[in-house]
Amino acid sequence: MVEKLGDRAALPFLEEKSLMTNASRFIRARAAEIYASLATGEECATFLPKILKIDDEDKTIISWRYAVTPACLNKVEAAIAQNEMSKETLARLVDALVMYTQFAYSASEARHVDDFLLRHCEGYPTSWQRLTLWTNILDADKKNEVKREKCLPIKQSIEAVPPRKRIDLRKRFPDLPPLPDDAPARSPVKVAIAVAVGFVALAVCAVAAWLAVRRRRVRKAA
Repeated sequence: MVEKLGDRAALPFLEEKSLMTNASRFIRARAAEIYASLATGEECATFLPKILKIDDEDKTIISWRYAVTPACLNKVEAAIAQNEMSKETLARLVDALVMYTQFAYSASEARHVDDFLLRHCEGYPTSWQRLTLWTNILDADKKNEVKREKCLPIKQSIEAVPPRKRIDLRKRFPDLPPLPDDAPARSPVKVAIAVAVGFVALAVCAVAAWLAVRRRRVRKAA
């Protein structure tokens, strides 16, 4: 009823229902769909990062955001085309979407986000982060032939780019997680211990060398 009336006054209420983690996925989905239908592109760009933080408990079924994410992105695209989207809001949305790619589990939702980033995130098409996205999507359900038919060509197109030419988006988005092939970071304590051990080893070597020289001098003097 609210959607038919176009009552924008209901937006705060709809946003609240959309973000209720203790509500059923159906209630959240319906509230979010109505929100997207009433909101402006700028509002959708602010709303989408919030709902992307609420994942499905069962990641093997269709996401509760199935219809909401493309609806929001379509509103955003229209606002961009009409110069009704601020650069700051768009930058925050792109940041959130790039982060989303590292944890995505829904192939259909990932394709919508992927298409958007291809147009609005410089370096994304040949990035390590994009390769991680499609590798994770494919690895999550290796027996799904339909998914492989649609997603494998995307992964292969990125793999065709020589590794040295792939872009690491962490230079622009420092909050992104490590890449899967990164060496595990060493803790500060372990690094400090390693440095201390190194100094001790150098000191031992120096003492040994000094003693060896001293012995030779003693022998010569004798």
